[in-house]
Amino acid sequence: MKFLFRLTLIFTLTAFDVRATDVVIKSTTNRNDVEIGDYWIGEDFAEGFKQNGKQTEIDYRGEYFREHKPEPQINVYMRGYTKFYPPFGKGCNVLYVYYPMAYNKHSKEKLLKENINRRAAMPENASLDDDWQNYDVIAVASKTYAEELQNFGIEAHYVPQFTNPDKFLPTPDDTHKADILFVGSNWHNRTSLLYALESGFEVAVYGFNWQGVVPENMYKAPYIPNHILPSYYASAKIVLNDHRPDMKKYGFINNRIYDATAAGALVVSDYMPEIEEIYGDNVPMYQTKEELKEILAYYLDHEEERLEKAKKARQITLQHFTNKIIAQQIAEVCKNAQNH
Repeated sequence: MKFLFRLTLIFTLTAFDVRATDVVIKSTTNRNDVEIGDYWIGEDFAEGFKQNGKQTEIDYRGEYFREHKPEPQINVYMRGYTKFYPPFGKGCNVLYVYYPMAYNKHSKEKLLKENINRRAAMPENASLDDDWQNYDVIAVASKTYAEELQNFGIEAHYVPQFTNPDKFLPTPDDTHKADILFVGSNWHNRTSLLYALESGFEVAVYGFNWQGVVPENMYKAPYIPNHILPSYYASAKIVLNDHRPDMKKYGFINNRIYDATAAGALVVSDYMPEIEEIYGDNVPMYQTKEELKEILAYYLDHEEERLEKAKKARQITLQHFTNKIIAQQIAEVCKNAQNH
């Protein structure tokens, strides 16, 4: 009798402790790549689904074939720099495109999923043609690019990047104070930083590969740990932002816009009509070095206006671009896809 009671108790506890995974995020990074921004996009995305009541796990690079039983309702494949290979899950498979990908006439040739799952793996540098047919939903973090794909005959849904408002809070710290802050690595032509330096402004610079490029007194560190990054944003009068050329061309707003505005900073960015459509003039933008010089000088000298624009931009971000909101959008798109 005691044995049966104990067995029943163990079964009951197991039933309550084990919960099926609703959502799996397929991160584009390795498990320990904490210095890569894409790592935190995946982490914050998972947190957004959890806030919507979804049991969520993350499969990092090298873990994509990890078995989940029963199979998740939603698999979000984050298409950064990683190529995903079949087989794919039976749930709603979402390709989340937050960098532009190439496509051509073959992109519209829909194949049966069971045939795709049997074919050989595609090369690492595969284009959208080799990817999109494996998925029930293509979610694109650019309204402009989503519309371009739709006009071409590929069904795509605009699902923007986002911030985690529980992390990116207005939490200034005097030890992190700066008039102008730049956070980003020297991988491409960072016009915001270079124009600011050429115009004579002092900038606190954090990022890889800036040693010997920027003045020694302005280069602070190669990396700011993600958990204290909000404090740096909140402690700066102005946060500089610019985009990779391909993201700028195709209208992909980077997540720094959302993170820094959520933290209460005034963000000054390179010009993109997509930013203007969302934030109006609450995120001041430049197209030339002269325009950036005027913007920086003005808002460093007009604190009340700077704080007011930062406040309005933060309200817009929190209303439309949180991880919880975007995770819910993904769930809704999946629900609609399965009903058609």
